[in-house]
Amino acid sequence: MSDFPTLSSPEPPIAIFGKPAPVKMGEWDKTPPSSQFYQDALHRLNHLQTNFESKQQITALKDRSVLLERMMSWCNEIGYQPADFDTLNAIHIAGSKGKGSTAAFVFSILAEFLTDEGSSADETPATLRKIGLYTSPHLRSVRERIRIQAPQSRSFEETPLDETKFSHYVSEIWTRLGMDNRSPSQSPPFAKFLTLVGFHAFIQEGVDTAVVETCIGGRFDSTNVLRQPSVCAITSLGLEHTDILGSTIEEIAWAKGGIMKPGVPVFTVPQEPKALATLQELATKENVDLRVVTAHPDLEHIDLGLAGDFQRINASLAVAVAAEYLSRRGYKNMPDIETLGLSPLPDKFRRGLERAQWPGRCETRDHLGSRWLLDGAHTMESIELLSAWAAKRMVEPNARRVLIFNQQTKDATALLRHLRQTTTSAMAQWLNPDEAVFHQVIFCTNLPWERYDVPDAERVSMTYSGRSVEDLEVQHTLAAQWTQISGGHSAATVVRTVEEAIRCAADSGAASFCRDREHINAVVLITGSLHLVGSALEVLDTIT
Repeated sequence: MSDFPTLSSPEPPIAIFGKPAPVKMGEWDKTPPSSQFYQDALHRLNHLQTNFESKQQITALKDRSVLLERMMSWCNEIGYQPADFDTLNAIHIAGSKGKGSTAAFVFSILAEFLTDEGSSADETPATLRKIGLYTSPHLRSVRERIRIQAPQSRSFEETPLDETKFSHYVSEIWTRLGMDNRSPSQSPPFAKFLTLVGFHAFIQEGVDTAVVETCIGGRFDSTNVLRQPSVCAITSLGLEHTDILGSTIEEIAWAKGGIMKPGVPVFTVPQEPKALATLQELATKENVDLRVVTAHPDLEHIDLGLAGDFQRINASLAVAVAAEYLSRRGYKNMPDIETLGLSPLPDKFRRGLERAQWPGRCETRDHLGSRWLLDGAHTMESIELLSAWAAKRMVEPNARRVLIFNQQTKDATALLRHLRQTTTSAMAQWLNPDEAVFHQVIFCTNLPWERYDVPDAERVSMTYSGRSVEDLEVQHTLAAQWTQISGGHSAATVVRTVEEAIRCAADSGAASFCRDREHINAVVLITGSLHLVGSALEVLDTIT
């Protein structure tokens, strides 16, 4: 690693519009020496082009195929050809909503089939020693994107790469790409760099099965360097990232369906007719067996590890994918894909579904005298599913109902309107005709703290949203929209950070506009962005 000059001030730099001032290695005297290597890795990552900046460049491209060509070139520079990734026996998952949950379910099911090195494997010609999981974005730590489950792993919380290994692999990719002497225009952006790190880590760690979630889209996504996955899956499709993927459901399906590879089985769930027609057309073109999975009846009686009735379809998709994958690996007595809904689920599948974890999705916490409902819903479809789940949990006598919302895209207003409509409808049986669904609505950015500090280094690239954060342009627009659509029946407040929003909602020493003597306890829904939820989890775990 090259050395960087040390700043004279020992204080962490203040965030500028959400993106920190440049931080050089060895800058923080307060950082313990044992974790300095990891802090250095984070600072390097935070010098890369942010997600916001990368998306701006992508929207300006007429030919998006160059994105995958660049990714292939970077893979070659770090020493890999596409065929090298075949050893990962990848399960590749795309979709608009539920892809992370489906990946988590698959990961958890496969973990039940892990075999210790010293165990007998006579019962099957193939064994699972290590399972990798690559997802995005992360909620708390960037290491969440790269998880490895081995027989000795005791819990899901232990699966992210440890700081030393993560730092080592970041350093290796940084060096192989010559990043210290490379221009920004020729360098991988933050998300693509992490894809390189993830795949490199999986190969170096001897992962024999990798569950890989696409970042954005599929066809030109950085993960689509996988040329020969074992199984592919496409979760529910909806309009999202329309500035990149297209403004129609057919265009979205074309982008997501780009992960299909000749001869590789693909599973999906019931889709809108136009979306399904596009997927079927792509499957025919690629000589792919596309199967539509419906909810497995056993799931009505299984306590899934992920909350929400809508998770049953994601769990059913995961069952089909895992069964197909394990059958192809030579495991016996797997559920028959052709009659999947007619036979009971094996015990290992049940345990995997029950033990699955996926933070920040329909998560409930009790803290600061309030109940917090957290979900990163950011599409019209996911907002609708969230409303049905949240409505049942917002019915608390004498409780103040609060919404904390953010979405830094041009679709934010439409999402907010849909959230109000679906939540009001879901709560209609409990509300008086003139009663507001939320007593208070708080709009903030995704920035967790007022001052940039060490925890922020984990999410700098995701929380940076350009200069509009400085004047809270999006938040003031949303507040005005809410006042209009609610008829002024609920208060709308704008604050800068998630910390301010949470303190305001909990009414713990907050400003007077947050006080309401009539409602002592609060039920707070935090949604609109996974980045917002990640920051909220960080704040809730820190403040008292």
